[in-house]
Amino acid sequence: KSRSSVKTMVDSNAAHFDGLSSLITLGGFAIPARARFVAKFVGSSLFSSLTLGLVAGQTGAALFSCGPLIPFMAGSCIGYTWGCIGYWRQCKNMTMAYAKSYPKILAHSLCTNMLLVPPKDLALDGSSDVSETIKSTDSKMTLEEWIVEGGIGRLSYAILAAQSCEEDIQEMHKSERQKIVDKYSGGKQ
Repeated sequence: KSRSSVKTMVDSNAAHFDGLSSLITLGGFAIPARARFVAKFVGSSLFSSLTLGLVAGQTGAALFSCGPLIPFMAGSCIGYTWGCIGYWRQCKNMTMAYAKSYPKILAHSLCTNMLLVPPKDLALDGSSDVSETIKSTDSKMTLEEWIVEGGIGRLSYAILAAQSCEEDIQEMHKSERQKIVDKYSGGKQ
């Protein structure tokens, strides 16, 4: 009896502790999108820089007569660049996926968090059907196209907006997944 009550208590509390950001949110602190972006960027570039630097340093010490320092520095520079580009691509892909699948949420985040108002005539229905991508002369521009047309500045704001609404979209994904799991568990009983 005590095991089941402990398991129920753990299961009910497990949803609240999904990670460090959830723990900080429970503590009453909200991490702004810019701070999350900077923290993830620093972590990504630091990890790739150190990893490639250490591998290059060990390889340089073992194979060449120059010692480990110069290969470590060269490997760290390459690793840092690789980490920066990789993180930028990841954020850009996430933003474009949100603009395609959840344009209303991303447009709302752009308006409220970044004070960047998309035009009113954007197509915000979220449909990404291939038949609808064939454009006629009177078709509306999608949020994706609007972001890309705005250049690096609009893309940067869109990335921060996507970071702002990321938790909400993940919550939607969890809810959808739970509905699928419930269907499977409900059908087997």
